Amino acid sequence: MINETTFQVQLLPYAYKKYGFWILILGLPIVAAIVYLFKSTGMITDSRSFFDEWNDTLVYYPIIIGMALLVFSKEKQEDEMVQNLRYKAFVSGVFFLVIALLLLPVFSSMVALLEGNRIEMPDVGGMLGALFMLLFYTYLSFKYNLHRTRRALETDEE
Repeated sequence: MINETTFQVQLLPYAYKKYGFWILILGLPIVAAIVYLFKSTGMITDSRSFFDEWNDTLVYYPIIIGMALLVFSKEKQEDEMVQNLRYKAFVSGVFFLVIALLLLPVFSSMVALLEGNRIEMPDVGGMLGALFMLLFYTYLSFKYNLHRTRRALETDEE
């Protein structure tokens, strides 16, 4: 949730962790059951084109939603130590995401070579765009909050 006065993002309540675990455990089986129901009732007529278009989404959405609820929910006791560890985890996570996405074409090419296929550039445009937005927002948010904090400190000194 976003606090209107300071534009500070608040973590979800601890209870949301439970929902995150349930979505991780039951998300894929429920999605599979819904797809089976749609397929058996004839709502999905061309299975091949449906799964070509929707396969990644159907798999990743429950996993990402479940993990997001786990990551963005408070701990039972949310103190400064937990906040510091959470901050370090986020920073290192973004760092390793940047490295992994930048190296994805290299790994994709190595796999293609090992499989005896032609080397092609993988479609990473969407991922790189999302990464850019994350880094851009993080930088602007940091600079804005740093400026506000320094200005408030200067005002307090006077």
